Amino acid sequence: MIIFLYGEDSFRSGRKVLEIKEKFLASDTAGSGLSVFDFEQKDKKASPLDVLGIPNLLAPKRLVIIKNLILSGTEKEQEESLEYLKKNKDIEGDSDLVVVFWEKEHPKKSNILYKFLEKQSKSQNFEKLAGIKLTNWVLKRIKEIDGGGNISKTALDKLIVFCGNDTNILDKEIQKLVNYAAGRIITDEDVEILVRAKIDSNIFQTIDALASRRKTEALKLLHRHLEKGEDPFYILSMFIYQFRNLIKVADLKENYGMYEQEIIRVSKLHPFVIKKSMAQLQMFSLEKLKKVYQKLSDLDTKVKTGQIEIRLALDKFIVEL
Repeated sequence: MIIFLYGEDSFRSGRKVLEIKEKFLASDTAGSGLSVFDFEQKDKKASPLDVLGIPNLLAPKRLVIIKNLILSGTEKEQEESLEYLKKNKDIEGDSDLVVVFWEKEHPKKSNILYKFLEKQSKSQNFEKLAGIKLTNWVLKRIKEIDGGGNISKTALDKLIVFCGNDTNILDKEIQKLVNYAAGRIITDEDVEILVRAKIDSNIFQTIDALASRRKTEALKLLHRHLEKGEDPFYILSMFIYQFRNLIKVADLKENYGMYEQEIIRVSKLHPFVIKKSMAQLQMFSLEKLKKVYQKLSDLDTKVKTGQIEIRLALDKFIVEL
């Protein structure tokens, strides 16, 4: 059997790989049938093809986990793997062999190995959660950590607004909240006490200043984040996230004449995010938002390709807004 897991939400896809691994080790406690290869680790000494091509006499059932082959493997390594899979089509129906391909991002759709795996395997794309799906995931995660755990609706709203849709960050905050609540319902006050400090990391205050064109305040807040050691790449991602939301809301409002409740239903964004966005739209036309988003996209590309330093890019964006 071949399983292909990928997508923007690497936290959830990574947990799926861990579930498969733990289930396998429950029956193979010695782990003699388990092999893991990560192409992101440059010091790798073996190839998964060496393991796949040789039967394991000690373990009739095998699990081979191959990570980031498309993301970090060479073109030759990808071609060799693809050729092997095409020649050994019996792997797909082999119940004694499970091969898991995991990519921590969404591969390029033009990649030949991606095309093959997406079509020929049990594939799952872990997209970023939003709206009711994100809410349900948080509630489910609370129950997984503590079967009797629960959270009030307003506390849930605040948690998602403070943390965004990054399930990795959310998971860490959920674990803190569940442990702190110790069996009682998680309240607004709990979120304020434990997660409120994270609102600076999520830079909503800075984004509000940006949206209101208060550049001096936005710059001051930005440098406060950086002085505290907060990740500048995450700050840039939050700028991109919120201006993308503003475009969605502006489009539904201006081109389709929708009101707040309709926008919440259609966009599947959280009501808190919609309320913030509706207020911020007073300062931007849809056309202006598109230009701002294009500027952010260009800066993001320049940062990732080393054409501009990340802190300078953030300053440049605010000053030129």
